Amino acid sequence: MTRRRRSVAGIVGVTIVAGTALFTVLAPLIAPAGPDDQDLARILQPPSWSGNLLGTDRLGRDVLTRVLYGGREALLITVLAVLISVAVGVGLGFVAGLAGRWVDNLIGRLADIQLAIPSVLLALVVLAFAGGGTVPLVVVLTVGSWVLNFRVVRTHAAATAAQPFIEAARLAGAGTTQVIRRHILPATLPLVAVSITLNFSAVLLLESSLGFLGLGVQPPTPDWGQMVASGQAQLASAWWVSLAPGLALITVIVGVQLVGDWLAERFSVADLVKR
Repeated sequence: MTRRRRSVAGIVGVTIVAGTALFTVLAPLIAPAGPDDQDLARILQPPSWSGNLLGTDRLGRDVLTRVLYGGREALLITVLAVLISVAVGVGLGFVAGLAGRWVDNLIGRLADIQLAIPSVLLALVVLAFAGGGTVPLVVVLTVGSWVLNFRVVRTHAAATAAQPFIEAARLAGAGTTQVIRRHILPATLPLVAVSITLNFSAVLLLESSLGFLGLGVQPPTPDWGQMVASGQAQLASAWWVSLAPGLALITVIVGVQLVGDWLAERFSVADLVKR
């Protein structure tokens, strides 16, 4: 893909992500009804321009409204988990890359153990005991996603710290904190920015998968994965109940990946990795 096409794709991706976030935040203002408002006279109504734009579910609730409110929960939990995982991964990455071999080996082994445990399996075990809810979900998603940021930062921090200009900065009197802040961190941020997009997509997909399995956000609060699961029994006769939240989820993931591809091209990540 040419640079111009990647730029256009990046703009499309930013528009998708920003637009989805804006619509979900403004859900109380633009939603045609409340997320739990039922109209038993309009159960499983198909999408209609004159009625419910995305139809209704088996309890007569407006699907469009629930998609908007469900996006609020899914995106909020995902953003919280990604921010915490980035903080943990970046912090441990700098420590492992700069503190010495035994510290690097210790944190590296912890990362290997985490990678050996499937995130879905870990989430199933923890949430089966802790139950659903925002806090347990964020904790599980964070534990399952910090390793990517750690490995990216650790590898690049260690490689950058070995460069001659870092040694020159130390000889000039720069301390470790100053070296990190002025030299290593700016060189690492482009890679972190790209890894955030990868993490976001993976965490959002895992959050929705847990909702589909009934271990995520609990009813009556809507959630995209939970909505897809609730409509699967009527998939043949009321396809819109599952299709609408499923398309919303796919659209956001595609948008984030387009942003990630654009960032990788913009910051020449492939060249940074080779250094």
